[in-house]
Amino acid sequence: MAPAEATDDDAPGRWSEIFVGRYGIYTLVLNLGMTVFAVNQFVVATIMPTVVADLGGLDYYTWAFSLFAVGSIVGAASAGPVSDAFGMRRVYAGAGLVLAIGLAGTALAWDMQSVVAFRLVQGIGGGAVASLAYGLVAVVYPQRLRGRVLGFVSGIWGFGTAAGPALGGFFAAPGLWRGAFWTMMALTLVFVVLAWHYVDGRRGHGRLSDLPFWRLSFLALAVLIMSATSLIDMNWLRLAMFAVALVIAAIAFHRDARSAHNMFPRKITAFTSELGASYWILFLVSIVITFINTYTTFYLQVLHGIAPLTAGYLLAIQSAMWTVAALCLTGVKRTTEPYLIAAGLLCMLLAAVAIALTLEGGPVLAIAVAVGISGTGMGLLNIPAMQRVIAAAPENEKQLAGTSVQTVRNIGISFGAAASGMIAAMAGLVDGSSREGIVHAMQWVYGVNIGFAVVALVMVIPVFLYQGREE
Repeated sequence: MAPAEATDDDAPGRWSEIFVGRYGIYTLVLNLGMTVFAVNQFVVATIMPTVVADLGGLDYYTWAFSLFAVGSIVGAASAGPVSDAFGMRRVYAGAGLVLAIGLAGTALAWDMQSVVAFRLVQGIGGGAVASLAYGLVAVVYPQRLRGRVLGFVSGIWGFGTAAGPALGGFFAAPGLWRGAFWTMMALTLVFVVLAWHYVDGRRGHGRLSDLPFWRLSFLALAVLIMSATSLIDMNWLRLAMFAVALVIAAIAFHRDARSAHNMFPRKITAFTSELGASYWILFLVSIVITFINTYTTFYLQVLHGIAPLTAGYLLAIQSAMWTVAALCLTGVKRTTEPYLIAAGLLCMLLAAVAIALTLEGGPVLAIAVAVGISGTGMGLLNIPAMQRVIAAAPENEKQLAGTSVQTVRNIGISFGAAASGMIAAMAGLVDGSSREGIVHAMQWVYGVNIGFAVVALVMVIPVFLYQGREE
């Protein structure tokens, strides 16, 4: 599919244009790939308790989330340089094929170790598919249609909110969880065929030079070390591994700041600056939301006897409220952004406290409300925080600041999943744990999460300080 003509930009765009002709075919290709990626998130959250009940390996429960996030980071960061080298058609369809292989491997998994290994493969393919999708919007569609297309792509996540739990619950209820992955694999193969047929087939320059291999390797290694703490019996060794993981992650960011082709703005870790504080907020709330999400369907099913389908939809309330809150904030003034960020962080803290207090005794309605509040908090703060990141970045790094936001959030998700697994393991969560043992572990997980929510709230102070200077 050839790039759009620049002269198209003058006429006003209409919704109908993105659904007819060559734009319509590309809209189908683009959104089919994003659909599988989005639905996958909610399917896995819904069926993971069933997978563990079938295969065992509760020690690896959070690995299914942390390694997928690591794969997404690697796939998203590698997609651009690889497509420049080998051509968009090959890489876009190839990324879909990698995702399909990961889905098929998970469907054939024989133990939890194989499940998490293929989840890593899913993350690499899915992260590349999602990253290339946004890049292709800029190449294929004229300026006047890009907002329409991006709006439709955003709506796909709303579809994933509804379809993911339904698909996962449909297969999990009778214990046929593998069918969910076979279904998603079939859809992915359709995407691969369409992408190969319709996406521009021009070859790249053949030189793979800008791939941040060592920095990505360091970040992946940090998450792997942290995830491995769930397999260790000695708490002192777990804490030592956690410290080593933090050092390796710090080295990755230090190397990036000194690189000629940096992945992040140079002062991303300076939490006393508005830029650094805004990044830290996005990183920390990603950890908080991951702590909330990782074990929610597990304890709802194990402690409260909730069916997989119901548990999946209770978790999906978060995404729905996130979308509603975000849509209500379009076009807000810059001066209100710090207050929206603070309000969102307060919602996150309230949700963390509420879940910690209700996870054992319920009622389930209170848990659902708390999950919804967490989604509202993310909807309130996400766009204002992203706007602050872009506005605070130096002029020559503004585009980089915008494109690196999702990578920072993925790093927070991967660290959050790994850290929650470490805390659960330290609290004694193992296969065959009694109800009391599960409650004890969950209380530790969600209690520590309150601490992360408090630190995130503190990070809003530099944002207010710089707001005061602007005024």
